[in-house]
Formats: sequence, C-alpha cells, structure tokens
Amino acid sequence: MRILAVTAAAALAACSSTRSEEQLTLDLFDRIEMSFVKLVDAYASQDPARVAREESDLNRLVSANYDRIRGGLSSSDLQRKAAAAFAMGFSRNPEAVALILPLTEDRAGLLRARAVVALGMLALKDIPTEPFRKLLEDAEWEVRLSAVHGLRYLLTEGDDRGLVPAVLAKLGDPVMDVRNEALILLRKLRRKEAMDPLLSKMTRDLEPLVRANTALTLGALGPQAMAATPHLIEMLRDEDAKVVEAAWVALNRINERDFDRSYATWRDWYEDEQRHSYVCPDHKEVSRDTPGECPVCKKKLERLPRDGGKKPEPAPTVYVCPDHKEVQTATPSKCGKCDKDLVPRKLDVVYACPDHPDVQTKTPSKCGRPGCGRDLVPKK
Repeated sequence: MRILAVTAAAALAACSSTRSEEQLTLDLFDRIEMSFVKLVDAYASQDPARVAREESDLNRLVSANYDRIRGGLSSSDLQRKAAAAFAMGFSRNPEAVALILPLTEDRAGLLRARAVVALGMLALKDIPTEPFRKLLEDAEWEVRLSAVHGLRYLLTEGDDRGLVPAVLAKLGDPVMDVRNEALILLRKLRRKEAMDPLLSKMTRDLEPLVRANTALTLGALGPQAMAATPHLIEMLRDEDAKVVEAAWVALNRINERDFDRSYATWRDWYEDEQRHSYVCPDHKEVSRDTPGECPVCKKKLERLPRDGGKKPEPAPTVYVCPDHKEVQTATPSKCGKCDKDLVPRKLDVVYACPDHPDVQTKTPSKCGRPGCGRDLVPKK
C-alpha cells in the first residue's frame, strides 16, 4: 500500500509539473471569478465577518499572483480582463491606479463596472474622483451600482471628497439595487443633509429592503436625527417584519431609549414628549425640543411642560338628559321633553391629521406619516 501511495503521489507531481502556464492562468482567473461571486453574496448578506473573510482570501490570492493578474489586463478575452481589473483593487499597489483608470472609459460596461469598483477598493488618497462622478450617471445600472459601491471604500465620514450630493441623487435611481447601495454608503458617511430626502422619499419606497435600510441609515445619525422620530414610529406599522425591526433599532438609537417595538408604546411616549420642552434652569431663553446641555453654561437642560407648568385645559363639558341622550346643551338646563335636570358629561377630544384621518391621538401632536408632520387638530 505504501508503494502504491508513493507512486500515485509521484504521478500527480509529474502531471502538475507539465501543466502549461496558460492553464495555470486560466485556473487563476476562474478562481477570481468564483471569489467575485462569493464576495457579492457576502455583501448582500450584510454580514461584516463574512465580507471580511472573502476580502482576506482575495487579498492573499492577488498578492501571490500579482504579475499574472497584471498581465490579464492586456488580455483580449473580456471576462479575463474584467476579472483582472476587479482583482487589482485588492493589490493595494499604487501603480494599479494608472492601469485601471483607462478601463473606466472602456466601451464594455462590464469593464467600466469592474474598473470603477477596483479604483475605490484601492482606497488611496490620490485616486481622482472624476471617474466616479461620471459613472454614477452611466446608462448601465450595473456600472452606477459599482460606482456607488467603490465609494464605500474611498470615502470616509471625515472625508467625503464633496461627493455627497452625487450620492444623494442616487436615492432617486430607478433601480432598487442602486438606491439601496446609496443608502448603505450614506449610513457610513452619517451626513445630516441626507435627512430630507430620506424622510420625503425613502421611507415610502416600494421595496421593503430599501425602507429597512432607510431606517438604519437614519438610526446611524443618532440624536441629530430626532426629527425622524414620528416617521420611524409610523414605520413600526409596516407590513414587513424587517422594516419594523430596523425602525425599532433606529428609534432606540436616535432617542437613546430601550423601549419595546410596540407602536403604542412609542406613540404614547412621543405624544408626551410633544407636551414638554428642555430648558436651562439659569438661562430660560435656552429652550430645546430634545434633551441636551445649555450652550452657555453647559448645565443639563430640564424637562418642563411647554405651557410653563399650567394645568391643561379641561375637556369641554356638555349637559345631557339621562333619558334623552340627543338632548344636549353647553350650559346647565332642563330637558325640554321630560323636564329632568341635564347632567354634565365630558367629551373625549380626539385629534386627527387633516390629511390622514386615520392618524388619531387623544392629545395634541404631529402626524407621523412620512412626508407629513402636520399638527393634529380636534376631530369634529
């Protein structure tokens, strides 16, 4: 048995030694394509550990085969050339920039897409932004998607290279994948100027994945996204469980709370918050809608009723006949039918949105429907 094993090993070694350079190169680019597919799946899973594992494998593969991959950029085979362009993004080699840049203007959309994402993955400070600006407007959605994805690596919270307006524009892209990728990038950049488009459009997107990532992007802003609270509360009523989960996570992060995901819990809390403001004990002119500290003396703001501590106006009272409920007056009197004294009864005031009558509360508040925010008024 030992002799057979040694003989088999020798035969395998002989076979591998006779494999051509061309075959080795083909095998390499097949492996790169397989790694590309696995990495795309990892991104879709939004599992950081899985993404890091796939990226680490690609880094090792490219590092061990850099010269052969570099040669692939001159291949006449489109798939091999595209694989080489993508792989160069994992080289972290400054010379790769000059090699990849011409491919961002290639006629083939596949090459433009692979090249622009590779440029971003290089994450070098001297990489020009013009290819990204141009390809964000490309006619092919795969290229636009790759341009946004490449910016994930190139841009940071501290240095967005002036590209935030261009990324915000992609929130209106007709393709869901591009909108979603823009949301993920904006979550990383944490820019408050993203609030308006997120609240006006993205919370109502037709795709549940986009709505969920909108909530998470708002949550990443933390307390500075406090104005999103009523919109996120309404998202707790979404029919998709992942959207509800994302809205709940965002609400707790923005408001620094630890509430359950019940719509009623959040709605009641928000209504109560609307009746209070946060005021500096020493500088009464300093008043905020949210907790914080006084910019003058740095003291913690106190939570006080907005009406200065006055008791709320009592609900209006009507006087009703015990036997004839239809007989009602605004002042004490007698029933015109049976001459009995009318008895007082307080009316329950219901506040509703003028545009969304189904949004109702028992206290003054604002409509939490995305894009609305109108004051609720007593329902007649």
